[in-house]
Amino acid sequence: MKFVCLHGAGTNAEIFEIQTGGLCQVLKAKGHRFRFLNGKFEAPVEKELEGVIDGPFFNHYARTKDPPPGPQVEEGMENVYQFMAARGPFDGIMGFSQGGSLAARLIIKHAEEHPLEAPLFRCAIFLCAGQPWDSSGTDFVEPRPDYHPINIPTAHIVGKNDHIYPMSTKVYQLCEPSKASYYDHGGGHQIPFQSEKTDEMVRVIEEAIDRALKK
Repeated sequence: MKFVCLHGAGTNAEIFEIQTGGLCQVLKAKGHRFRFLNGKFEAPVEKELEGVIDGPFFNHYARTKDPPPGPQVEEGMENVYQFMAARGPFDGIMGFSQGGSLAARLIIKHAEEHPLEAPLFRCAIFLCAGQPWDSSGTDFVEPRPDYHPINIPTAHIVGKNDHIYPMSTKVYQLCEPSKASYYDHGGGHQIPFQSEKTDEMVRVIEEAIDRALKK
């Protein structure tokens, strides 16, 4: 499968490729491919990366909650659509943090606007994902009973000590339970590099891929 990959806020495509290096190395050996793109808006670097890696750095949309990003969410999505048109087609999507939030928004928007068409992606990988914004970019999409707008196979990798862990849990709740695989690495807002945790991340991702391929 070929995945379009969305980095977190205040980083860039190169950083996300490094962050997922161990994970993608295993999956690439099994024939999967990954393409990384930069967000739409140039942004300050994440504090822990300051002075460590050269920029520029990007957000997919403004990362503030007050005021909310509003129309920038749509602009962030358009940036992904353009990349997909130029570098696609893509079978799946992978996003970390803000990139996971945008990935969820892309899937939900397509399902809402084209309910009779095939999904935008066959599967999705959410890494410490943020909660998706609604169509206005002013409120978050909230889970509710029997509401699963992300109805494709998904892999959810979360960390119970992550400051946005509650949001990652809500992303999981927005997905069809029978098609969702879940792994809590127990850490913070990061993609772990330890081999045993990489093995578990690969396991849940392959579960999602296998479900997609069996459809």
